[in-house]
Amino acid sequence: MKIALPRLGNIEVMNETIITDMGHELIEIPPNTKRTLDLGVRYAPEYCCLPLKIVLGNFLEALELGAEGLIMAGGWGPCRFGYYAQVQRDILLDLGYDFKMIIIEIPRGNWNMLWENLNILRNGRSWSYFINQFRLGWQKILLMEKLENMVLSVRPREKVRGVSSRILKESMLKIKKAKNREMLKQIETETIHKFDENTDFQKQNLIRIALVGEFYVSLEPFTNHHLEEKLGYMGIEVVRKNTIEAWIGPIMRLKIFKDSFKEEQEIEEAAYPYLAHSVGGEGQTTVGNVVLAHKEGLDGAIQVIPFTCMPEIVAETILKKVSEDLDFPTLTLIYDEQTGEEGLNTRVEAFVDLLKKRRKGVRMSV
Repeated sequence: MKIALPRLGNIEVMNETIITDMGHELIEIPPNTKRTLDLGVRYAPEYCCLPLKIVLGNFLEALELGAEGLIMAGGWGPCRFGYYAQVQRDILLDLGYDFKMIIIEIPRGNWNMLWENLNILRNGRSWSYFINQFRLGWQKILLMEKLENMVLSVRPREKVRGVSSRILKESMLKIKKAKNREMLKQIETETIHKFDENTDFQKQNLIRIALVGEFYVSLEPFTNHHLEEKLGYMGIEVVRKNTIEAWIGPIMRLKIFKDSFKEEQEIEEAAYPYLAHSVGGEGQTTVGNVVLAHKEGLDGAIQVIPFTCMPEIVAETILKKVSEDLDFPTLTLIYDEQTGEEGLNTRVEAFVDLLKKRRKGVRMSV
């Protein structure tokens, strides 16, 4: 089967491991562009949030390239994310496309659909081989995120502007082609050495900003207008609070219940005085991560959210109280298909200026 996955940062590093190596043909979706967004906006309901529209654009581009199967994550709860796959499937079927929507989610009671979709991906291979490939794919994700987090520290300290991003891009290509853990370990060692060579370790006490908010917008550079790179080139060290590991880690470790996931408990406990229960999506997580960012001594936090995202709108409202109580600056950036680059840049620059003045002892309203 010709299979494609939507774009999300560098998540494609695992595509060959879980698709090509299973005997399927991988359809490489092009990087997100204005065309991707325009396609999604054209066919998605207007009220739907930006991630749904961009991923729909991904799928339309994949189907144009001959995809027969589309892999999409599912879910359930107050957030509309759990309905994305069904809405996208119905839109694409109405447009006349013939394909299989392969939805990967932990079901509530009925495991038949998950079992069917896993068997499609397994493609007749043994279960042991299938599990080993997913383990290798997971190791690729972990290394990818480790190197991405290192870049966030290196970029504002790099000796030559743009070098760290180039090193990361080269490493992602190598991770994608790696066939075992030994190769991944070698890539990690080589990449860290290159980062060290291009880091000015004399640059200390940089402004540090936590990046929080909705999962997709915070992790997909096209969607957030390459916010991490912008901040890095402004001399800001970004501390990314959302990760793919935290999103699907409990499932990969067979710890389906949230209570067994230590990091989730810590975030929920931090959020509890302000938001004592889940409101879907990353709403409660956003609040908890801002409280933790303050405890960790960071200078401020930026929340990124798609327009109309209910969980993040709840979090945004609560963050005003958190910011006031903790004397901790926060900035909320809202994204949709109309979001302009210059307006965002102006707001980010003003926020960074505020943090720099606070460092100098000039107290300003947050």
